[in-house]
Amino acid sequence: MKKSTKMISALLMSSALVGSMSASAFAFSDVEDSSQLAIVKDLQRAGVINGISEDRFAPNQSLTAAQAVQMIVNATELQVFPNFSGQSFSSVPDGAWFSEAVNIAAMHGLPVTNEMVWNKPINRETFAGLLHAAVQSTGDYPIIAIHIEVADEEKISEEFRGAVQFLLITNMADLNDKDEFQPKETLTRMEAAQMVHAARDFLNGFPNEKPPVEIPPVEGGDQVSSDVIRVDENVNKVVITKSDMPHPGYGLMVSSIEFVSDWEAVVYYSVTPPDPDKMYLQVISEATAEAYVPAPYKVTVKEAPSSP
Repeated sequence: MKKSTKMISALLMSSALVGSMSASAFAFSDVEDSSQLAIVKDLQRAGVINGISEDRFAPNQSLTAAQAVQMIVNATELQVFPNFSGQSFSSVPDGAWFSEAVNIAAMHGLPVTNEMVWNKPINRETFAGLLHAAVQSTGDYPIIAIHIEVADEEKISEEFRGAVQFLLITNMADLNDKDEFQPKETLTRMEAAQMVHAARDFLNGFPNEKPPVEIPPVEGGDQVSSDVIRVDENVNKVVITKSDMPHPGYGLMVSSIEFVSDWEAVVYYSVTPPDPDKMYLQVISEATAEAYVPAPYKVTVKEAPSSP
């Protein structure tokens, strides 16, 4: 997936999920279908969704863009990463209940944009694109290389056709009785719940394997090395070591992390000067710095241009 270069903002902790946080468990009186009720209960138990009141889920109500992003981030268990800084989306109000989810989605490569109207209903193809990207950000999954015939495929935007095919092949989405996907139509809260529930079933069907981590290249001299330590399936820790410091007063810091296209991240480091009011033993020393990046990203380590 192609993404514009961006720096992700420090994340605000949100106090809301999809809908009202006051909804009590398993009390939805407006979900009459037993199979749908089982899905809603399972998602509520997992903390993915909540109702719009204590006893209503509003299954037929249109899902907004904000609710969609929050639901997908919750369902795929995408996490906040430390050591991120920068500017957030200006279209997200300060302190909005969904601001954290939008930032998490952006750092994981989901196609969220500043042009999204967060309180308006989201259409089916946009939701498909978000869900597909969220699932893909958690790992590489083998699927059968087939093409499912969609009667209204010409109505699907080119950027979302792969996502729609992925969801159909993996049974995360279905066609209607006319073999249509209806990409421009809005989807209901129940339809979205069914899709993310299927996505969770899909992800739970794969073992939690940890692939080997590549050691990132370093630009900045022979005395600088780096290593990557896998924290979990979503996060890698990058450790940068510089072994030719003049004395222990000099330190190392990560000055910035830049996310570029094609799932690449550049970690910039710089040397911190010693405290001028302290005395240090004049012996060559070693200094380290750490940063955390999403596991799917290929990392390059570079010295910051302003580093001494």
